Amino acid sequence: MLAKRIATALTLAPLVILVVLYLSPSWFSLVIGIMTCIASWEYCKLIKLNGFSNRAFYITVLLACAFLLAISPLILKPTLYLVSIWWLAALFVVVGFPNNSKLINKNLVLGLFNGLFLLAPMAAALGILHSQERSLVLLLLFVIWASDIGAYFSGKQFGRKKLCPEVSPNKTFEGVYGGVFLAQAVAVTYAVVTIQEPKTNDFLVFCFLALIVSLVSVLGDLFESALKRVNNQKDSGNLLPGHGGLLDRIDSLTASAPIFLMLVVFVI
Repeated sequence: MLAKRIATALTLAPLVILVVLYLSPSWFSLVIGIMTCIASWEYCKLIKLNGFSNRAFYITVLLACAFLLAISPLILKPTLYLVSIWWLAALFVVVGFPNNSKLINKNLVLGLFNGLFLLAPMAAALGILHSQERSLVLLLLFVIWASDIGAYFSGKQFGRKKLCPEVSPNKTFEGVYGGVFLAQAVAVTYAVVTIQEPKTNDFLVFCFLALIVSLVSVLGDLFESALKRVNNQKDSGNLLPGHGGLLDRIDSLTASAPIFLMLVVFVI
């Protein structure tokens, strides 16, 4: 399983970097739209939304919401703050799981509502970030990847105290610490590479962003794990060998992308 995960990651990572660096904003948005369609289809299966026409309509609504967010600055800021509140509710669900799982139970209406918050803001945030400064998309991705890698190896080596055993038995606090540490290394490297003469404030800003992204990405991962447990599924799909479905691979982005955009555009 680990060999498959590594092989898939080594294949996809360079492709993703090339897409971010060389595609125009329009083509990049198209790629994000396709990615969102696939992840949304997997999410529809996860919440048991049956029927091709029902799924197609829901995905169309979700894409329309993402498009409106991306082109409407007036609604972007309040929506991002609302999304942040929604993720606080998601944290409440994860920390109290399974006692608080009623917010993501098998009620289809709740599932459809949660899906809009899960996927539409992520798609809009990635498109906006790329149109403004594509290196920020790379920073976001590198921080998430570093957090994932650091958490895996740190957890394997030093993991003792379980993070959320009812949701993800293998995650530990020590793993989170290792992920945060490696994410900080990425932030410092980014500042050195992209700023000609970085000052202390530059390092503090990027390290703060990396800290928030690394922590929020864990929440995205845990929340999707909670969704799968409620719906008795191990993976969202089997598209990516060793990783499950596409939704399994981008679960960290669902939380971190909109929060990262909010911090970069409206806070920092």
